[in-house]
Amino acid sequence: MSRLLKRIFKYFFEKRQKKLNRLQENLTPKTYVNSTTKTHISSASTLRLTTETEKNKEKMDFCVKNIILQNLDSPENLLVYISQHGTGVYKIPFADKILGAIGEEEGFITPLKGLKALYLNFILGLLSDKAFSCSLDTDEMFVLRDLPVNIYYMIHQFHKWYGYKVELPGYDPETQENFKNAFKDLKEEDFSEMSVGEIIALKEAIARDAEAIDFVIKLAREKSGAKKALDKIKNDGSAEI
Repeated sequence: MSRLLKRIFKYFFEKRQKKLNRLQENLTPKTYVNSTTKTHISSASTLRLTTETEKNKEKMDFCVKNIILQNLDSPENLLVYISQHGTGVYKIPFADKILGAIGEEEGFITPLKGLKALYLNFILGLLSDKAFSCSLDTDEMFVLRDLPVNIYYMIHQFHKWYGYKVELPGYDPETQENFKNAFKDLKEEDFSEMSVGEIIALKEAIARDAEAIDFVIKLAREKSGAKKALDKIKNDGSAEI
């Protein structure tokens, strides 16, 4: 990838990360417990006591990294992997614009319900090899433009997909809908109508997206450092940077 493209994606991820951080700061509930996380929040501080969530995330990062490293030079293989694990993969023209019309982003899409699902089922029935359907539900899927896959964007989406598959918290349909709405239009007053459970579930969804960004940035730095070391060895026999 060219240096210019790397800078563009670095800007994209950093901008997204800042917006996620602002969104987290606007959420101020008290206490919530889900199946893997117990969270205490006061006006002064936030203490997250994680059990299975953190363990599952560490295992997931290890697995995802191994899969990614095997396919860094062939990101299309990641789509094959996704398809082989039961998630539909569809490449269609103008996917970004088609998805943007219903508030979705290109890449991994969690299950949808209602008119959004009907719209996407109809479009995919027209433009892809997906069977035509008028259902008001969809399964999780990947929808992308019919273009070569960008490895960094793909890693971000793949990480989120893997988190969904191992059932990390934050991926249920209602929480994902709240996350998309909050991310699109930050309004603090909107949060006042949410229950404590809904707010912490939303914080989990934000955390999953932020973790995916951190994963991409860390992996990119490791890859860049490895390349520098290799170039150094080739040039003067030393790996010190």
